[in-house]
Amino acid sequence: MRCRPRLRVVASALALLVPGVRGDTPTSPSMPPPSPARELFSDQPHGLSEHSMAWKFVYSGESFGNLAGGLSQGAIYEGLAKFGLGINLEHLAGWEGASLYANTILPHGNSLTQTRTGDLNVVSNLDTYDGIRLYKLWFQQTLDSGRWSIRVGQIAADKECFVSEGASLYFNNAFGTTPVVSANLPAPIFPLSAPGIRGRWSPSESFSITSMVFSGDVGTALTNPNNTRWGFSSAAGVLGLTELAYHLPPVIPESGLRGTVKAGVFHDSARFTDYGTGQSRSGNTGAYGMVDHWVYREPASEADAPRGLAWFGRAGLAPQWNRNLTTYDLESGFNYTGLIPSRERDLTGLALAYTRLGDAYVRSQGNGGHHELIVEWTYQCVLTEHVALQPDAQYIVQPGGLGRLQNAFALGLRVTVAY
Repeated sequence: MRCRPRLRVVASALALLVPGVRGDTPTSPSMPPPSPARELFSDQPHGLSEHSMAWKFVYSGESFGNLAGGLSQGAIYEGLAKFGLGINLEHLAGWEGASLYANTILPHGNSLTQTRTGDLNVVSNLDTYDGIRLYKLWFQQTLDSGRWSIRVGQIAADKECFVSEGASLYFNNAFGTTPVVSANLPAPIFPLSAPGIRGRWSPSESFSITSMVFSGDVGTALTNPNNTRWGFSSAAGVLGLTELAYHLPPVIPESGLRGTVKAGVFHDSARFTDYGTGQSRSGNTGAYGMVDHWVYREPASEADAPRGLAWFGRAGLAPQWNRNLTTYDLESGFNYTGLIPSRERDLTGLALAYTRLGDAYVRSQGNGGHHELIVEWTYQCVLTEHVALQPDAQYIVQPGGLGRLQNAFALGLRVTVAY
């Protein structure tokens, strides 16, 4: 499969480590519970806190078709295999709070974006160049009963930050890493990672600060095909980002309407080309924020497995418009857990994403439109603890953002198997 090299995209499987090994704040009454299928889609091994080693295999395959507009009409198949291996050094060697993790990925198939829709944000979050890659390889040390966590090695930023619980339900990459990062920076996000260090401080069950520093340029899926290009270069600069997260308790305790607020800033010290003048500009800075919150919970549902309606909203900003393809983005949607009474683990959702192009970039392309708008509906059906089925529909207004393609309508079906 193929995608634009600078539009690195977030995988559908969210990273979820066992709290005792990861060092993240454990789930508490003030924190929103994970989505019903999060364990299934996670590439992190189960039971690592109780064993010396654990592994996890996940395969997602999908067929997508473009029924109208875009570049052309037709269908494709693409897939992504992932294998993760965790080692608990506390169990294996008596090293308290230490662990190792490695993960490889194998994407394959064709790209609907490149061959059919021609959109900017990329229809599927499985879409990237074919080939086996070392995705993650890191060592972690937790301290002070897990309040501090330090991770060093080959790290993926989109497994640490940018993640909205509600937005992660959707396939389009506009709902993954914020487009002001994925479209503008050579960042360590799917399918690439980078040498770096991540620190996380969780002074309470409700609040955490995550900071990361990476090699500034990880290349592309073509120039770094196996993701083994390690090292720091002064010419490539350094990418740093910090994210704050606060878990909101219910205003009315009995309601169970919990939520999470996150805000982050990032800066890349490399040089970027000015779309207007062609000159080289130093640095690129931006910010983002998001909210996930329950708005209704069915009275009969349990606290640790709620059914009901949740809302998410996110915004990203890249104010240096002369060097950025996108200058801001907005994403929002509603997800319902257990809409069908007999399917209490299933999720259905409707969301909208708006990506604004920079004026300098638009002028460099001979003018035209200034945005891409995506409306996406999806239904995540958890068949067993190992298998999930997910149909998806997307209507894309101005694919590519410049107004040169007719609006596209894509339909797809994904199957995920995990062991």
